[in-house]
Amino acid sequence: MSYTLKNIKNCPIKGRTTVKVTSDFGKRKLYNRITKQYESNFHNGIDITGGNEIVSFLSGIVTSTSNNVSAYSDKYKTGNYITINHGNNLYSSYYHLKKGSICVKKGDYIEAGTKIGIMGATGHVTGKHLHFGIKKNGKWVDPKEYLLNEVNLDKNTNTEIIYIVKKGDNLSKIAARYNTTWKNIYNKNKELIGDNPNLIKVGWKLKI
Repeated sequence: MSYTLKNIKNCPIKGRTTVKVTSDFGKRKLYNRITKQYESNFHNGIDITGGNEIVSFLSGIVTSTSNNVSAYSDKYKTGNYITINHGNNLYSSYYHLKKGSICVKKGDYIEAGTKIGIMGATGHVTGKHLHFGIKKNGKWVDPKEYLLNEVNLDKNTNTEIIYIVKKGDNLSKIAARYNTTWKNIYNKNKELIGDNPNLIKVGWKLKI
């Protein structure tokens, strides 16, 4: 049964404070118009509609994306998706995005409200919507608490930024990206980097 969710504080759909929830978190039974069969499963997020542009509901680092599913698919059930690490074992997931619309990549640090893609109907879906999920400490939880700001997000997220070193990086380049200095980054990561700040390796996770 669908219903309206109001007074959203941290919405993953740009410009919205109200959305329509078409499928709630938890156990569910539904009719699949594509396969013409009933399905029963545990829904690890909520399906929402209203609006078009999808944004990160909090700041974080993109950990995975998929951008090549074109339509309905039982093989790739999540369709085109993005997962974001917000720190302190809190992750958000955005499923069924439009093919080719994802505009962030793995390793990117993005602020809350940053455009990440467009709502679509890819994967195991029967219509256009966003599946939004929250995983805390390795367990899926009801995301409505986070959308409505019923949890203390300051306690559930880590304000410290983690940057994954890429080919061609140096501390000065990374520092310029985050409006800090290479010395600040070096001092925070001296135990990892060692005595020579010019020697950083691809794949290292640096505190910013």
